[in-house]
Amino acid sequence: MNIFLALVAVMSLLALLFVVMPLFRKPALSTVDQDALNAEIARARLAELALDLGAGRIEQAQYDAAREDLEQELLSDLAGSGTGGKPARNGNWSILLAALAVPLGAILLYKSIGNEHIIAQLEAQPAGPRQQQQQHADQLSIEEMINRLAARMESDPDNIEGWVMLARSYTATNRYDLAVPAFRNILRLGGGDSASMLADFADALVATSEGRFTDESGTLLTQALALEPGNIKALWLAGHWKNQSGDAATAIHYWQQAAQQMTPDSQDWQIITEQIEQVRMQAGLPADSMVVADSSQTGTPAPAAALTVNVSLDPALRDSVRPDDTVFIFARAVNGPRMPLAIVRKQVSDLPVTVTLDDSMAMSPAMLLSAFDPVTVGARISRSGNAIPQSGDLQGNKTPVSTQTDARLDILIDTAIP
Repeated sequence: MNIFLALVAVMSLLALLFVVMPLFRKPALSTVDQDALNAEIARARLAELALDLGAGRIEQAQYDAAREDLEQELLSDLAGSGTGGKPARNGNWSILLAALAVPLGAILLYKSIGNEHIIAQLEAQPAGPRQQQQQHADQLSIEEMINRLAARMESDPDNIEGWVMLARSYTATNRYDLAVPAFRNILRLGGGDSASMLADFADALVATSEGRFTDESGTLLTQALALEPGNIKALWLAGHWKNQSGDAATAIHYWQQAAQQMTPDSQDWQIITEQIEQVRMQAGLPADSMVVADSSQTGTPAPAAALTVNVSLDPALRDSVRPDDTVFIFARAVNGPRMPLAIVRKQVSDLPVTVTLDDSMAMSPAMLLSAFDPVTVGARISRSGNAIPQSGDLQGNKTPVSTQTDARLDILIDTAIP
């Protein structure tokens, strides 16, 4: 719409210039006064009458009558001429009327036959043939570069940097079937010392196996985590690998380690925490009970801290929630990461409820409940089931709470998040 209005303004200005400029031009005035001119004309006509009378072409009576008429006409002209040689003053009004009439007329005409939404409609239209050709040319240029790189690698098969570039290019363009051979050449040339590369290779293998993890992809992930235990992609994939093989506890352990490195309340953190809770429920592992992972993988010590929490809902808020709304009960460090140290998931229909928060619920060995003191213990009702707090959720909490002694707490959910 801004473009449309700008075009209207420019075109109206051009039209005004063509109409108004001639009106600014002052008419050329005769240097002869109008009264003198009229008198001179009268004298000339009177001289002609005298010549006609002397030549006998007119009678004396005709001459007298014509002279009288000429004198009356001259008097009339002199009496009605009050401006002398001055120009008319109605030009200014013409300019003002034109300045108003041109844009107003254009708007009225466009309203009746035009379409003020035409620019927005044109912008909303799909790319034209020329744009499509350009996009296609860009795509061809990328594919051409990748194909040239692949051709060069055929003549230089021991260039590990080239294979790395080619593998990444195929992965970026989702051509995993071609990426796999490139990754194999990287390993052939001794490039298996990168956890990220091994995780990418495992990811490509899974993509070419319709989402199934094979022994080879599992071995690659194990090697990647041996090189870099905190590699997020390797941890994420390893969790899916273990979950697919039926080892939910170890899958959760891997995901907890990945979540520890994510920014709290980020989209990835939200996805992985919801994934953890979903697998817990599917595997029949209560959220408020110990999840024992493979001891060779976790090394998580026995619970050293436990908080018993009684959660209830303010009766005044009972009508504002549904029985199947999610309830998160959690402990979080007062001075430390915002990630929950322990968390339990329930429903409004379970309230009032008593749960135990302890070290077994840690998202990683470094995030034990007993390792932080003091903590905030809270409960939140999420209408969306989202692990991230949102406006309108109901909550209640107590802080600070010591984790050094067994404690029994009462939490009342009585406040709405603005």
